[in-house]
Amino acid sequence: MKLPISRDLILHVLWTVGIGSFLAVIDPFGASRGMPPFINWVYWTGFVAYGTLVAYFIVPLIEKVLKAWPPVLHYLALSLILSVFVSAGILAVSMLTSALPPLRFWPKLYGYVWVISVGITVVMVLREQHMNPAQNNGQNFEKRIPAEISGGTLYAINAEDHYLRIRTSRGSALILMRLGDALAELNGMDGLRTHRSWWVARDGVEKIERTNGKVALQLRDGTSTPVSRTYAPALRKAGWFS
Repeated sequence: MKLPISRDLILHVLWTVGIGSFLAVIDPFGASRGMPPFINWVYWTGFVAYGTLVAYFIVPLIEKVLKAWPPVLHYLALSLILSVFVSAGILAVSMLTSALPPLRFWPKLYGYVWVISVGITVVMVLREQHMNPAQNNGQNFEKRIPAEISGGTLYAINAEDHYLRIRTSRGSALILMRLGDALAELNGMDGLRTHRSWWVARDGVEKIERTNGKVALQLRDGTSTPVSRTYAPALRKAGWFS
């Protein structure tokens, strides 16, 4: 199956290269001192990419565990946990390429990595606030819809592993994006979450299906979407069904 290269993926690559290049130039704490320029760039960009990959998996877990906590604690937890993985990666590379630093240096290394992680996290937060997806009534998300299905009526989105399937009146397509990020950008559109892996637009619903006490929504493209007990009350309150 051919997967589209999304705008979100391109931005993540540019973000990684940009931050990695910046760190390679300033070389914080002299971590890569003595390395040739290209190796120095690979060193920092590689660890930024590694940290971004780790964050991709741990952010949803942090959001789930700390969903009732203030956002600042989410960011603090993210930086602390991310620093553990990145520090472990640096130690592993050191062991493979030269010599493992003495144990007494490990807390200092973690402190260095944590300071960098905090800086990157702050930049990420400012970037998200600048984009302000919560106030765009879905316009930012609509820009992510692949060209072959754009311009149609949005029916629903659903998570498939690390991808999202976007369903419109012109067909469906996959993009690389977390469901939580998509929901933030869909805020303000006339639609609701129906299941932990589904969001449905009101205009996308053809009819209500009831089987053995369970409710499902049939979309205009014939797809049947589940309605879980968790989200059913909100749908009833919004008048989707009684």
